Amino acid sequence: MKTTPIFAMKLWNLLNSFALGVTFPFFSIILERGGLTPSQIGLAFTVGNLAGGLFSYYIGKLSDRIGRLKMLVSMTLLTGLSFMLLFVESQPLVTVMIFTLLMMGGGAASTIVTAYSIDALDGARISRGSGFGAISMVGAVGWVPGTLAGGVLVSVLGLRPVFLFAGVIIGLSALTCYGLAESRLEKKDDGVSFSSRGLLTGPPGFLLTIITLAFVADASIASFFSLHMINSLGASPLEVSAAFAIMGLSEIPAMIYLGKLSDKVGRRPILLLCLAAFPLRMALTALAGDSTVAILAQTLSSLTFGGLYVVSIAYASDIVPESMRGAYMGLYAATIRLGGIIGGYLWGSIAEASSYAAMFLYCSAFSLVQVFLAGIAFRRKRVVVFPARAEP
Repeated sequence: MKTTPIFAMKLWNLLNSFALGVTFPFFSIILERGGLTPSQIGLAFTVGNLAGGLFSYYIGKLSDRIGRLKMLVSMTLLTGLSFMLLFVESQPLVTVMIFTLLMMGGGAASTIVTAYSIDALDGARISRGSGFGAISMVGAVGWVPGTLAGGVLVSVLGLRPVFLFAGVIIGLSALTCYGLAESRLEKKDDGVSFSSRGLLTGPPGFLLTIITLAFVADASIASFFSLHMINSLGASPLEVSAAFAIMGLSEIPAMIYLGKLSDKVGRRPILLLCLAAFPLRMALTALAGDSTVAILAQTLSSLTFGGLYVVSIAYASDIVPESMRGAYMGLYAATIRLGGIIGGYLWGSIAEASSYAAMFLYCSAFSLVQVFLAGIAFRRKRVVVFPARAEP
């Protein structure tokens, strides 16, 4: 039975986010149990992000030339295989290598899904803000039960079996591409001259800079929030999973309504709002005296990831021509990885020298930089917008 491209991307997001939710809170824990220190865990995330970022860019660029679907299926299967290898391997160095492979495959698959989704929305004449918000929201719906299931599975079965479970789910998600048509079979003339260098200058380049800074800050949560909860606040695995579930649950309405709102009032005011939530989230996480307060602070993920991701992708598709969309989405994914590269080692080193709470306070202060830069740059009025592709 054939499905529509938009429905298929929703289903892919649902399955992949569920599998990621099961395992994500335990990435840093599996590295710690391998004997790595906080700075070494940060370095492992750095290596994985570096490899994943470069790989995502070239895979995205390749998808502009040979099509999205074959790349999506192969990267999805690579991700599933990487999860399964984490189940069978326990040597620290090999675990880091498999973790790097996982970040490469997962990052590239997400890049292609994003580009294919925007292509499909343009073909269906659906607005990019609300349309991509709806696709991303389904991923958040999968994330919430995934994080809860992960806590239960780890408590019952132990740590490694959850990675086998996630690998099977990821492998099944490749079937969502069955029967789909390629999103763009020919390149159309956008009527403008736009070089590859243009992706790194002007509004496209500034967006990449802002996203990099945002994910330097976000790396503190991604890499060390679980360890802060367990080591500093005495939380259980179920409480850690609950915190990550709260993140995903809070992102669902944000992805829908902030994406739709950005269609009406513009992308940049919503982006600035989302960036301004970073300092508050990090400060609340640092100052939380117990796990309940720390968990509740993660509702701000509705802005710092949910809204930021959807609206920034919609904004990117507005300012970059279709013929270079895959390459730019690859660069976007690379900037997320670059943020992880810088943030993983930076925050790990600070945590090792002081404490996890102090590290989150430093991160809060750092986050003010991106708000200041965006506030200045977004005052400029003129932005070239590339419209959705017209139907033939």
